[in-house]
Amino acid sequence: MFNLVLISDEEKIFDGKASEVNVLTEEGPVTILSQHEPYMTKIEKRVSIKKENENIEEFDIVDGFLYTNGELCYIVVDR
Repeated sequence: MFNLVLISDEEKIFDGKASEVNVLTEEGPVTILSQHEPYMTKIEKRVSIKKENENIEEFDIVDGFLYTNGELCYIVVDR
């Protein structure tokens, strides 16, 4: 598990524990898991979050950025 914060310019969309985040980058799909190496990328189209209770929540986006250090993941999006 890692802490995930997903925000847009209008609101905080998600702030909590996640076990997995899937995003689409310009280079293709990327999955972020706990202890992922430090990583930053531009993302597009959709963010999929597998939450602490294993439920999956998906968000359609226009584009955004993702940053993780392995323990914390920030995603800033335009919806």
